[in-house]
Amino acid sequence: MKKFILLLCLLVGAVCLCGCAGIPCKKTSAAEYQGKKIKTAFYVDRGSNGGGVLHLARLLSYSPQLDVTLVHGEDLRNGKLKDFELLVMPGGSSKTQMVSMGEKGVEALRDFVRNGGSYVGVCAGFHITLNRKERARLLPYTYVPAAVGYKANVFMDLSDDGAKVLDVKAGRYLVTYSRGPIAKPEQWDQGKCRTLALYKSSVGPVNRVGKSFFNTPALIYGNFGKGKVIATSFHPEYRMETYELLYGCVYAVTGKKMTPVFPEKKFHPYRVLYYSGIATARGNRFAIKDILELEKSPEIAVAFSLSLASLDSSDIVVLPEGDKNALQGLKKSGWLAILTKFMDKGGKVLAVGSAWDKMPAHANLTRVPAKSSLVDGVLRAAQK
Repeated sequence: MKKFILLLCLLVGAVCLCGCAGIPCKKTSAAEYQGKKIKTAFYVDRGSNGGGVLHLARLLSYSPQLDVTLVHGEDLRNGKLKDFELLVMPGGSSKTQMVSMGEKGVEALRDFVRNGGSYVGVCAGFHITLNRKERARLLPYTYVPAAVGYKANVFMDLSDDGAKVLDVKAGRYLVTYSRGPIAKPEQWDQGKCRTLALYKSSVGPVNRVGKSFFNTPALIYGNFGKGKVIATSFHPEYRMETYELLYGCVYAVTGKKMTPVFPEKKFHPYRVLYYSGIATARGNRFAIKDILELEKSPEIAVAFSLSLASLDSSDIVVLPEGDKNALQGLKKSGWLAILTKFMDKGGKVLAVGSAWDKMPAHANLTRVPAKSSLVDGVLRAAQK
C-alpha cells in the first residue's frame, strides 16, 4: 500500500511537470473546471474485464475535461450513443464485447463514428476496429493470427507523425503489452489512416520468440466517415510513464487536453484493499463506481486487486457483492482462511451484500448493505 500511495503522489507531480509533453501544467479540479466537457461513454459490459479497465476508468474519470458515463450494450442498442461525443472501448475480450453489444449495438457504434463521433480503443478496443466480419470494421487493418504474445513490457517507437498527432515526444517508449491483437495495414492512405507507432520487441509464447510481433503496429489512427478513430494494442493505463500516451489518444480524436487531478489525501489515510476479483465476475461497472467513491474520501487510500496478495499492507479489505461462483471461489482457493487470519491480527473486513453470506462470523467482520455508502462503512469499521 505504501508503494501505491507513493505512485499516487508521483502521478500528481508528473501532471505538474508534463508541459514538455504537450499537457498543460495548471491543475484544475472537476469542480473548478469551467470549460465545455466532452461527453464520454466508457464501455463496461461483458468483455470489458481485468484490472486495466479499472485503471483506465480512473484516469478518465479524474480528468475534469471529460464527463464520463459507464455504458452497456443495451445503451448502444437503444441509441444512447447519440448523447455522447467520445466512446472509449477498454481491454478485455473483443469477442465477448461484440456479443454483449449485439449486432444492433455494433451497427450503432459504426453509425456513431461514421456521423462524427470519436473512438479510443485499448487492446480489445483495438481489435474491435479491425476490418474483419467479426469486428466493427472501422479501420483498414487485418488481424494477424498466431502473432499474439504473452504479457510483457516491450519497446515501441512512436514516429514523428505519431508525436504530432498525440502532441507528445517522438521516440522509444517502454509499454505494457498483454496478449493484445497484432494487425497489418491493408492500405497506406496518409491523412486517412496510418500507423503511428511500431513494436520494437519480440514477445511470444513460452520458449518461442514471437518473430511476427516485431515491427507490427502498436498504435493506429484514422478516419471512419466523419469520425476519428485511434487505438493501441498495448495498455497505456498500466504504467505511469505511458499515461501521457493515453491522454494523447484522447487529444488526437477530440482536440482536448486531459489534465487528471486525483483527490488529495490526509496524512496516514486508512489503507483499503478493494478485492475486485469478485466484482469482475459481475462486471467492472460495479467496481468502478465503488472505487471512485472510496477514492474521493481524503481519509481513504484505496488499492484494487484481482487477488488478495496485498493484505500485509492493508488495514481494511472490502469484499464487494459478487456472483455465486466468484464467492464460492474464495473458499475453494483458501482465501477465506487467509482473511480469517487477517482479522485475527486486527484487520477489518467489509462484506458487501451477498459477500456476507460466504464469510464466517468474526468480531472484525462488518456487513454493508449492497446499495449503502462504502465510505461510511469503511470509516465506521476503521474507528471500531
